[in-house]
Amino acid sequence: MQVTIQGRLYPKESQKQEINKLMRLQSSCMRYAYNRLCEGKSKSKIERDLKEKFSRINSRYRRGGYFRARDNFKSAKKLVKSGKLESEEKIVFGGRKNLKKREQGEITNKEWKKLRNNQIYARGDKSKQGNLNLRFIEKDKELYLRINVGNYEWIEVSAYLPDEKEKFLSGEEAYGVRILRRDGKYELRVSFEKEKEEKIDFEKGSIGVDFNHDTIDLAVIDEYGQLKDTKTIQCSNLTSAGRNKREWLIGHYAKKVVEYAKYWDRGINTENLDDVARKQSNQHEFAHNKFLEALERRAEKEGVALRGVNPAFTSIIGEWKFSDSYNITIHQASAFVIARRGNGIHEKLRGLKTLAFEAMEAGEGSESASNRRVHSWSLWSLIGNLPSHQGAEHTNPEPRPQHQLDWRSNHESRGLESSGTSAPTKRSSDKGDLSEGKIVKPGNGPPKA
Repeated sequence: MQVTIQGRLYPKESQKQEINKLMRLQSSCMRYAYNRLCEGKSKSKIERDLKEKFSRINSRYRRGGYFRARDNFKSAKKLVKSGKLESEEKIVFGGRKNLKKREQGEITNKEWKKLRNNQIYARGDKSKQGNLNLRFIEKDKELYLRINVGNYEWIEVSAYLPDEKEKFLSGEEAYGVRILRRDGKYELRVSFEKEKEEKIDFEKGSIGVDFNHDTIDLAVIDEYGQLKDTKTIQCSNLTSAGRNKREWLIGHYAKKVVEYAKYWDRGINTENLDDVARKQSNQHEFAHNKFLEALERRAEKEGVALRGVNPAFTSIIGEWKFSDSYNITIHQASAFVIARRGNGIHEKLRGLKTLAFEAMEAGEGSESASNRRVHSWSLWSLIGNLPSHQGAEHTNPEPRPQHQLDWRSNHESRGLESSGTSAPTKRSSDKGDLSEGKIVKPGNGPPKA
């Protein structure tokens, strides 16, 4: 499993010039290789051309340029397949928005080139003590990145990494290094192979995840589909944050979800990335997709099993069947449905079926709807269009005391993370959906950071 950690580089002014030069040369090499890939040329042919045209950088930097081009080409092919890009040749290095700014004179040609030539990459090599061109070293107990600038010359630049420093300094493992320039600052991305930890699976149940505009709602179930706990993570600042802050927040929230799953020793059921599109392009949808991607990476890194389910009608089912019965929010109920659906539990309408058939017949005349074979999702769709819950059998045989309800309301109104229900709650009156005779006793979840 490949793991990437982030760090920072602190070059002096003279060192910045050397780094920027390398970025310009390798980025030009990458764009040339990308165009050759679009033409269908082979790897060996492209590498021969790169050797002839970019002799000012060594073979390892040229190879790094080729791998950058190959990764970009693979991403472009996915975009073309999904219909988001007309062809691989339509990729704009530096960003389409920045290109428009350049065409409109909002940025200079020099600024445009800086945006296009903003990174350098070198692959790791175990036989060369980790990485020959970009290698971490230690001097006076301080971390430095030794950069090969050509002509058998190196510069040593002060660096920072949050962890794994000893692994890189030992030289026993290969690690790839990418230097990114953003807003005048130099960031590090260090990638290496890490053995997978023991997998946390779905044997004991699962965690359902429901992502919304201002919250990430979680629900824990046991192996029988019984609710054990709920949790709400506030994320209202996600869509309004700047790019760098948003990326950090997405990773932070994904980490909290995985920590919650590890605490409960259960796998994660979440929405399929391909099924969450709402046929509109907005900031929430972008953050939603990025969160699911980050959650998948974090779960893989931490050894937590993750699988996606189709989220169709989960909010409607959660609202009509479970929200009142368990005294949880609609979004927590939706996460509950996602968790159960991922574990193969089919949600039946039971007492709501008559309402659904009445709604169907009201729209289609006198023909009897109850004699047809109708998919339950079609019936849930009709239920979702009804104006209220009236007629639903949602009795709670053991309602919680009023002071507990007031506590939960006050707790959520302060914007804190909700850790779930706190009193025993019997299963819903929709017999057959939940496990036979079991009593749900939600827990408090892991301690908050």
